[in-house]
Amino acid sequence: MMTKDKLQKIMEKTDTKKPPKHWNSFVTKNLVNHNLILKYGKKAFCTHCQKYFDKDVKMHAKEKCPFCGNSFLVRNHNIKNELFYKDVGFYCKVDGNVVLRVFEIESRYDYKTKTFKHDLQEFARFIPNVGIIINNCVSFFMWYQKVYHYRKITNWHKYTGKRVLDNMPIYPHNKKKLFKNTYLQYAPVEEFTRKFKTYTEFQAMQLGTFRSFELLWKMGLYNLSKCPQMFNKKGDFVKRFGISKSFLNFMVENDIDYNEYILLKILQKPDIDLIQKYRYFDYNYLIFMKKQGLLYDYDIVRKFYGYSSVLKEISKYVPIKKFLQYKKGVNNIHIYADYLKMATDLGISLKSKKRLFPYQLIAWHDKLSKRMVIVGDDITQFKVYTRFLELSKYIYKDDNYIIFPVPSFEDLVEEGTQQGNCVASYLSDYINKNTEIYLIRESSEPTKSFITLEYKNNRVAQKELPHHSRNFTKEQLDFIEKWKGHRTFADYREKYKNPAVHTNNLIRLAA
Repeated sequence: MMTKDKLQKIMEKTDTKKPPKHWNSFVTKNLVNHNLILKYGKKAFCTHCQKYFDKDVKMHAKEKCPFCGNSFLVRNHNIKNELFYKDVGFYCKVDGNVVLRVFEIESRYDYKTKTFKHDLQEFARFIPNVGIIINNCVSFFMWYQKVYHYRKITNWHKYTGKRVLDNMPIYPHNKKKLFKNTYLQYAPVEEFTRKFKTYTEFQAMQLGTFRSFELLWKMGLYNLSKCPQMFNKKGDFVKRFGISKSFLNFMVENDIDYNEYILLKILQKPDIDLIQKYRYFDYNYLIFMKKQGLLYDYDIVRKFYGYSSVLKEISKYVPIKKFLQYKKGVNNIHIYADYLKMATDLGISLKSKKRLFPYQLIAWHDKLSKRMVIVGDDITQFKVYTRFLELSKYIYKDDNYIIFPVPSFEDLVEEGTQQGNCVASYLSDYINKNTEIYLIRESSEPTKSFITLEYKNNRVAQKELPHHSRNFTKEQLDFIEKWKGHRTFADYREKYKNPAVHTNNLIRLAA
């Protein structure tokens, strides 16, 4: 483990390391595109080769210089300011650690000489088995990061944010020597970056710090080498991968990625077509369906994917295979789940088939709703009101409707009575912040129950008109969509309403 003191000593020794022999030439080569074509009427001037040529160039377009052959952006000859930035780096070895030193080149246009003045500033270092180390010359803003060159580098710290260092040229002539006798000596970094061009060299080096990276590559499991940390275990194939070694040929032939590997573990079938069919389902849902003996029935898996949480509730009382034979429950899945919960809360035995699968499900559901005993003591009343205050920022209305959270215990009970549903049974979940219950009213009749809505896990879990009807009009559905937009805005406003808090968060991020 890299301690703070050890890291600081490595940084101090890195300060003494000189750049490679041809470093200056490498930097100069990467400065070629930090130039402009200046427009002088029907003539043009190249700041790179310092020559004029006859051509009526087009402003803000790219133009090729006939002398040096490079293409540069066109600007007017009287331009005063222009800045270019470029990151470059080189490797060195310190105490057996490979360190990538990262420099930013700032090129500033000098209109008097028609040339660019360059400033080279080291601002970050990268140690593959540690991460990015960044100095305190970097200032952080909300949407970007800016490197200022105004003070000497004195301190370095590990950076846990997202510093974009892609497309950064790295001095190429000393890697083989530096990697010798390190964990990167045999790591297939170059082969990996050639095959997966979206990965930068130092991203591949970070992967190379895991012993399993080289092993996965040699096995031909190229896509799995993108996440070697998941297989960095000791032991045989079964201990490392958690599946039979008989699957190896299938894994290699299809060069499976990590998602496909997880599905292979769940399905335990080397069938690429089956894996592709299941790759967009939640893993926990698939594992649940496997326990229920329904994993390989694709039509059932797909049909009930949107009801996974309800299925899990139902499975507490009845196996899902049996539930699927009860058509009334399948067609009214939320009502059936509510019925099972209420029956249990009321002490009604579900051992008999006629109680577990009632012939008149909705009638029994409504009957149990009326029998629900909810003790409305002062503490409960206070908790409901506190919950109302917490959610009141989501109150919204237009010309036709208004939506608001349940304000009191009595309102919750009255809603269930008027609607003919079991919303009163949600009291415990409501006050314990496991769910949110909202009442939608018509503006013309604000005291009359109209639509009951449950919001859970960042989505509308269910919504009902009186007597379990779901025959919503387009106007009603549009209102709910507008409320969801208002809700998102309210959360955003709450997050940023206190500038001092936001500023402190940014300061902590930079620390």
